[in-house]
Amino acid sequence: MAATGPSRSCSVGHAVAGVLVPPVAWLCALGLSYVVQDFACTAYASAGHPPPATMIGAIVVGLDVVLLVLVLAAGGVAWRVHRRAAPDVERSSPLSFLGLLGVLLSVGFGAGIVLVAANPLVLEVCA
Repeated sequence: MAATGPSRSCSVGHAVAGVLVPPVAWLCALGLSYVVQDFACTAYASAGHPPPATMIGAIVVGLDVVLLVLVLAAGGVAWRVHRRAAPDVERSSPLSFLGLLGVLLSVGFGAGIVLVAANPLVLEVCA
């Protein structure tokens, strides 16, 4: 028997969130890391002081860790939607597809966030 009412709409909302959260979080990680580094390095350079590269790098990595946890949570929600939508035999429902897509997007964009977070650990922050 198909689910109707609030549980079905909740599953659709969870599936859509599982698909949309990973790319938005990756975009935020990329944009925020650029903005934080550029703003902090420019502000210190215009004041004539050496920038605290360790602190700037820690802020960027901290932001990326928070966004990575958000992406992993979205992947967990998407996996739960995938498992609930197709219990045993039928794996062709749209909710099952959206759940599986959300899991794959979480893995891909999570790897992208890890690469963005590794940047200040490997390269100079204010070069």
